[in-house]
Amino acid sequence: MIERAKTMAGRRRSALPAMLVALAGLLGPAEGFAAPPACDGENLVPGLVDAGRFDAVAQKAATVENGEGRFFEIEAAGGAPSYLFGTMHLGDPRLLALPAPVETAFEKSRRLIIETTDILDRIRMAGALFADPGLTTLPGGKTLDDYLTPDQRQRLETMLSAKGVPLQAVERLQPWFLSSGFMLPDCLKPAPGGVPLVLDTDLAAAAKRAGKPVEGLETAAEQLKTLSAIPIAEQMDGLVALLAAEDRLADVFETMIVLYLGEHVSTILPAIEAAVPEGGMLVGTGEGYGSFEDKVITERNLTMADRLQPLLAKGGSFVAVGALHLPGEQGLVALLRERGFTVTRVKAPMGARRVAADGEPVGTDRATPSTGDSPQTDQPAHTNK
Repeated sequence: MIERAKTMAGRRRSALPAMLVALAGLLGPAEGFAAPPACDGENLVPGLVDAGRFDAVAQKAATVENGEGRFFEIEAAGGAPSYLFGTMHLGDPRLLALPAPVETAFEKSRRLIIETTDILDRIRMAGALFADPGLTTLPGGKTLDDYLTPDQRQRLETMLSAKGVPLQAVERLQPWFLSSGFMLPDCLKPAPGGVPLVLDTDLAAAAKRAGKPVEGLETAAEQLKTLSAIPIAEQMDGLVALLAAEDRLADVFETMIVLYLGEHVSTILPAIEAAVPEGGMLVGTGEGYGSFEDKVITERNLTMADRLQPLLAKGGSFVAVGALHLPGEQGLVALLRERGFTVTRVKAPMGARRVAADGEPVGTDRATPSTGDSPQTDQPAHTNK
């Protein structure tokens, strides 16, 4: 097992930060909403530009269908328009500010549709999480020691110890669950005792205040089964890469946030792959990422598109799902077009202020990226629309 762990890094690549973005906001229990502190990482894109490496990133991103944009209008024959907005499931306050056209669409929509409404209910979330121990624990009585080299084990033990968690307490957890529960920077975790204040939960609270129904496309149990179905070896690849890149995680997530706010969704993964020495392991395109993409993105996209079809046919829906679900040949934008809907990108510049679930204005106190032609650079834009 240890020998396999030593060679996994050379054979596969993983997408653990992307997985963590998919997970963040899923596991936070409790009542009320709590905002974490702001992140203070460094945007890695300017360094790529200075090193002459950003052109290759932009070229790779430009090959992704619907890779630019996070907000789309959806038209069905004879019905009112609906809207699709890509979110990031992270608790950074910059992500809570709705651009003006998005806010207008949200206000005039008749219903909100999010990935799962279970995240809004502590009891349902806990029930899904603990109903089947096989979703979160390693199979066959194995422990992390069966997969990690001694050096990797020591690194994990040190990392957990700094967070006040003994390794023995988590040694039977699957890597996806261990990573989501203990490895996120503090700025990306829900505060103790609080439902994570991510945009999805903030929108749900606003919809309820306005008397709008909130519907979900999946159950938490379905999401958890999807995550636990990723092969353990590939989950372990991601955990090992995460340990190696621990001191760069704040920068990785800052870069993801900046590119997302600039609407450069398809640039996120290739930029991190190029900017971080461990980037190929973190967000690469090898076997590990293929499993992540197939199970956590593509398979769920197909389910979401099917379940959205009757709701969108009625018109008047505002759909908020993770931005990684939008681009690509099997992304929601393409899948909805295949199902007969007219889907048109609406540019969504930053700048709006709105009231979050706790009643406080949501703003952009920290500098937000320009929504110009290129992410934090003077490079030409990629042309996906």
